[in-house]
Amino acid sequence: MKKGNQMMDSRTRLSLLIFLFLWTNHSGAVEILPTNSDIRYTGRWNFDDLSIPWVSWQGSSIIVEFEGTGISIDMSGTRTEQYRVIIDGEPENDRRYFSSSRDTYIMAEGLANGIHTLEIMKETFNGRSYFYGLNVTGNGILPLPDRPALRIEFFGDSNMNGSSNYSEKNSGDMGTYYAFPAMVTRMLGAEMNNQSVGGAQLYGTGDNCVGSFIFSEDYYTQDPDYRSGFDPHIIVVNAGANDIGNSKSVIKQRYKNVVADLRTVYGDTPQIILMNSYSWDVNEPANYTHEVVAELGDPNLSVCLFPWLWEQWHGCQWDHSGEAHVLLDHITALNPDWTQVNPGDIFDGFGRNSDFANGSFEHAASFGGFGWRYHEDGVERIHDPNRAANGEYYIRLQAGEKVHQPTDATGDFLPGATVGGETYFITAKIRGVSEGAQAQIITDFQGQQIWTRGNAQSTPFSLTTEWETYTASAVAPAGIWILFNTLQAVTGTVEFDAVSMSNIDPEVTGVGGDKTTGSLKQAKDEIQVYPNPFNQSTTVALHLKSNSEVRLDAYNIYGQKVTELVNRDMDAGTFNVNWGAKDLPSGMYFLVLEANSTFLTKKTTLLK
Repeated sequence: MKKGNQMMDSRTRLSLLIFLFLWTNHSGAVEILPTNSDIRYTGRWNFDDLSIPWVSWQGSSIIVEFEGTGISIDMSGTRTEQYRVIIDGEPENDRRYFSSSRDTYIMAEGLANGIHTLEIMKETFNGRSYFYGLNVTGNGILPLPDRPALRIEFFGDSNMNGSSNYSEKNSGDMGTYYAFPAMVTRMLGAEMNNQSVGGAQLYGTGDNCVGSFIFSEDYYTQDPDYRSGFDPHIIVVNAGANDIGNSKSVIKQRYKNVVADLRTVYGDTPQIILMNSYSWDVNEPANYTHEVVAELGDPNLSVCLFPWLWEQWHGCQWDHSGEAHVLLDHITALNPDWTQVNPGDIFDGFGRNSDFANGSFEHAASFGGFGWRYHEDGVERIHDPNRAANGEYYIRLQAGEKVHQPTDATGDFLPGATVGGETYFITAKIRGVSEGAQAQIITDFQGQQIWTRGNAQSTPFSLTTEWETYTASAVAPAGIWILFNTLQAVTGTVEFDAVSMSNIDPEVTGVGGDKTTGSLKQAKDEIQVYPNPFNQSTTVALHLKSNSEVRLDAYNIYGQKVTELVNRDMDAGTFNVNWGAKDLPSGMYFLVLEANSTFLTKKTTLLK
C-alpha cells in the first residue's frame, strides 16, 4: 500500500512537471532566430552572417505570423531609424523610433490569444538595421501564405522615398509606408523593393544615382555582379528632376543608360515605367521622356506622368495617394492580370475630371491633412453628421483664414497648358455661423514653372446662417497648367461643404446654384477622353454647344493623322465616340476637334 502510494506520488509529480513544462512553453516567450524559414524578409537584406541579417534600404520589412498574445523584436543599427508596425493588417498611427544600440522592442502585447500577423517596415534610410530575432508570448510562429504573385521594384529620388511625408510644408521626417510606392503596392496586392534617396540623379559616377542603386545592396557600395534575387514584373523609375541643369540630350542619354542597365540585370520581360511629374519646371523631363520610349523602341517601356500639385519640393501623404492612384491606373491599363485587389490607404488625392478631391471633406490622411492646404493653419474639420450639408464632415474658417487646393488646369492629367478662355465653375455649400458673415472663392493660375501663381480672380458672397449653394466662375488665360482655388472667410466665422468644380456651367445644366455671383460664361465645345491613358480602346466624349459640322481626328507625335473618327454634321449635345486603337503603337496621341469654327486639342496616351 505504501509502495503503491509512493508510486502514485511519483507519477503525479511527473505529470505535474510535464504540465508545467507545457504550460510554460505555451505561455512564456518563445525565441525565434533570424534563420527560421517562416520569417519573410522583403527588400535587399544581407545574409552573409545568417545569425544577424541586416538591411539599409527603406521600405524593407520583416513579416511573420505568430500564435500567442504578444511579440517583441531584437534589433540594433548604425543610426536611429523609424519603423512602422502593422499588426493583423492594421498600421499603428505613430511611427516607432529604434536607437542604434541593441535593444528589445515590444511590438504587441495583450492580444487575444490566437493567430496574428506582424509586419515591421523600415520607414527611413539612415544606415544599416541589424536583426537578432523575435520573442513570441505563446506558441511561436507559423508558415505564412505564399508570397504575392506580383513584384514591383522602385528606383528614384526623394519623391519616391516619402521625404517630408508627414508635413504639407516640406518639413519633418520621411515616411516610406505612406509614400506612393508602398501605397500602390498594397492596392495591387504585390511585393516591393524600394531603392530611392533624396537628391538622386539618373546616372553618374557617384553613389547617389539610379545607375548605382541598381547594383547596390546598401547604397554605399556598388558591384556590377550584384543581384538581389528579386525578380520584378514591373520596374518604376521616378527620377530625372535632379538632373535638370544638364542638356536635354544628356538627360535623355541618362534615361537610356538606366534602361540598358535594368535590362542587363532583369532581362527584357519586366515592364519599365518612367514616371515623372509635370508643371514644376519648364525644362522638366516630362517634356521628352516619351521621346526616350520612341527612340528605344522597347515594347515593355512606358511613361507615366502626374501633375505636381503642391507648392513645395515634397508632397505629403495626401499627394502621394494621388500619385499612387495615377500609377495604379497606368499599371492596370498595361496588363489585364494586374488589377487592384485592395482599397487605397488614403482617398485619391488628385481631383479628377476638372473637379476637386475630397470636396465634402469626408476623408483624411493619417497625419491629419485632408487635401485642402494648410490643415495646420487654423481650419477646423468638423465631424457632425446632423449639421453637415453633405456627408458627415464640413470645414470651419475664422475671419481671414483660408484653404486652397490645386488642380490640373486642363483636367486630362497630361502635360499641357490652357489655350485661354477655359471657364471653371466652382460651387459650394456655404453658411455663416452668425449674421453678416462674408466669404470669397479665389482662383489664381500658374504656368509650367512652380511658384508663378498670379492673375487672381475672386468672387465675394454675403451669407445667411443656412446652407445655401453659391457658384463662382473664373476664366483662364492662355498658358496655364495649374489652378489654385481658395476658400476664404472674409468676415465672421464661415463654414464650407460640398465644394465642386466643373467646366460646365451649372445654370446651363440645371445642377446646383441657389445663388450665383460673377459673370458666368455659357458652356462651350468640350472634348474629354476616358480612360486616359488607355489600352486598345477609349471613349471620346464630345460636348457641342450648337449644331455644327464636326471633324475629329487623331494625330501622332509627329503630326501625322492616324485615324479619322468623325466627319459629319452633328446636333448640339453630348456624344460618345469609341476610338479603337489596337493597330497603333504605344505612345502619345493628339485628338483634334474642329467644330463651330474653333479647334480643340486633347492629349491622350495609348499603352499596350
